[in-house]
Amino acid sequence: MSLRALLASVSGWTRQQKLAAAGVTGASLLLLAVILVVSLGGDGSPEEIVFETPTATPTATATPRPTASRTPTPAVSQTPGPGAEVLSSLRELVANYGYPENANYAVLRIPVLGIDAQAGASYVARDGVMHTPAGPADLVWYDMAAWPGMGGAPGQGGNAIFAGHVDYAATVHYAGVYYRGQAVFSQLKLLSAGDIIEVDYAGQTYRYQVAWREQIAESDTSWGDIWSSNVPVDSITLYTCGGDFDFTSLTYSDRIVVRAERVP
Repeated sequence: MSLRALLASVSGWTRQQKLAAAGVTGASLLLLAVILVVSLGGDGSPEEIVFETPTATPTATATPRPTASRTPTPAVSQTPGPGAEVLSSLRELVANYGYPENANYAVLRIPVLGIDAQAGASYVARDGVMHTPAGPADLVWYDMAAWPGMGGAPGQGGNAIFAGHVDYAATVHYAGVYYRGQAVFSQLKLLSAGDIIEVDYAGQTYRYQVAWREQIAESDTSWGDIWSSNVPVDSITLYTCGGDFDFTSLTYSDRIVVRAERVP
């Protein structure tokens, strides 16, 4: 599938999810995987995405072309409950409550944006569901082993896909607090070619340099190219929500996608 088609599948997040996270993944991731100063007011995170299960073919060049569709997500509150603690600072959230328990797959740093965030792993099964990050501070790396020709682990020669929220307006369940404000990938759209991204994974630190950044309509159907593991250099792809926010559908119009390639 053309990676863009897959990311297009990342395009639509569910209404409930949008209420929960104003922006990842939006950066969701799909995804991924690429979390950005965006006006608040909705869940801009990449929502769960569902792809059609690809049909196996004997040709070596064929790649799956999953199609995204909206899927139900746990109900969330658009406003904090009575007496609920409300936070608007990622620094304060992490200092007081840390990260979700499963955010132990990797650490991603983007010095120019001041990002130093933990990432959890989410397995993308044959049903094509790609889950979003648990909160505004953490990232998701997508394990696409069930989708031959897509994704990969950091430093292994493929295309590691990460997604994060752009903003968030919902309860952070692992912390038990309500968060309203910018999320980890709120500034992703400011990255430029040459900027450095570091990933700590499996005891190693891998350095990547931004090759390109694009803003792609959520309706785009060429995400397959973006998710593809057929890359000339070991790469990572980050994504999040961007563009205009529709207060009726609770969706962002675009996705911000960043590709970075490994350097010594």
